[in-house]
Amino acid sequence: MLRWIFAALPCLSFAANVNAHAPIVIQSNADFAACGCVTAGSGTPADPYIIGPWSINKITGNGVLIDGTSLTKSFRIWNLTIAGNGSNSAVGILLKNINSVGASVAGAQTTIQAVGTGILVENSSGIVLDGGGANPSGAGITNFAGTINHNLSGAIDVENSNQITVRGWQFSSNGQDHNPDWITLDPGLDKWGVGGVRLFGVNNSTIDHNAANNCTSISFSLFNSSGNTVTANTADYPFTMNFMVADGSSFNTIENNVASTGDFIGYMVADPLPGTWTLAKFGFSHDNVFSGNISHTDGPTGSEVKSGIVPAFLGGFVVLNGTYNNVMRNNQDWASTAGGFVWAQAVPGSTPIGVVNYAPPLHCNVTASDGGGGVTSHNGNIWSGNIFQIIDPCVPAQ
Repeated sequence: MLRWIFAALPCLSFAANVNAHAPIVIQSNADFAACGCVTAGSGTPADPYIIGPWSINKITGNGVLIDGTSLTKSFRIWNLTIAGNGSNSAVGILLKNINSVGASVAGAQTTIQAVGTGILVENSSGIVLDGGGANPSGAGITNFAGTINHNLSGAIDVENSNQITVRGWQFSSNGQDHNPDWITLDPGLDKWGVGGVRLFGVNNSTIDHNAANNCTSISFSLFNSSGNTVTANTADYPFTMNFMVADGSSFNTIENNVASTGDFIGYMVADPLPGTWTLAKFGFSHDNVFSGNISHTDGPTGSEVKSGIVPAFLGGFVVLNGTYNNVMRNNQDWASTAGGFVWAQAVPGSTPIGVVNYAPPLHCNVTASDGGGGVTSHNGNIWSGNIFQIIDPCVPAQ
């Protein structure tokens, strides 16, 4: 194992073993010296403290907790290996209240597994989470990327933050099958989990060149989040869908992603049904652009259909309920159950999922309008230049 050797730095102490380390807590500038975890750097933006590489094992709480409320020093968490004991409350790396210093989590040798959530960012800005594996030639990642795998709720959860970058990670087998709320689109973790990457109350941030495989309930989700870009990611095998934009999420761009085999849906933009608490709390979702994306082979298993858990509005690209002024442009879908491009409304029903379920599909039934000129104007939603095998008859010709 490669070991790093550094000349002594003023006011810093170093752990003797670069392999193993106890959980790290930093809540003041002095903690960078006291933690025995800094391996290089002077704490300036140009020369941040380096924390790692370390192995932090069998955690039951937080592997790394950094609270930036009183910090003035910059830092980079580098190539950490973190493993938990399967506790849903454990967090690999928790970063909160970090707004005025440069901060990042980076390194293609980073691994986080067997915790509740791999990385949690709260009430912060300007943080870069870079797994180092962004594919320069296309969507997704190269062969070498940081991995966040087998975590009970999901890989990366960003909440109430802005200007966050999530780039170049491999996410595999994160999350569990939850009980999604198809009526209110309740964003709670008990309903959807984190899955691959979840943004909640996040603005002006980027999710770029990541790969999510078998992450449930959603590969990439935006709740009450606006002005974000979701670009060049790959996603496969989620229960329930690969991409969701909902609950007051507006002016987001979802572009040049490649997704397949979503159990129910490839890409969806949605408002909750009229009269729901979530619609009153978060407002409308609108003016989102889905462009140049690919989705294929979305659809449920036979056992899912038999158990009644498949919503009737499934498809490749779904515009659901009263959401308005969204653009579906130059996307491609093939072989998705019930349709490639779908405009629909959920219908409450006495089923295991609380809405009318599949089969048959229930499309072209929208009566709710949250703007965009009303239902007769397709709520201002636009579909243009898309390629498909099946498209709803109420959607304009492409």
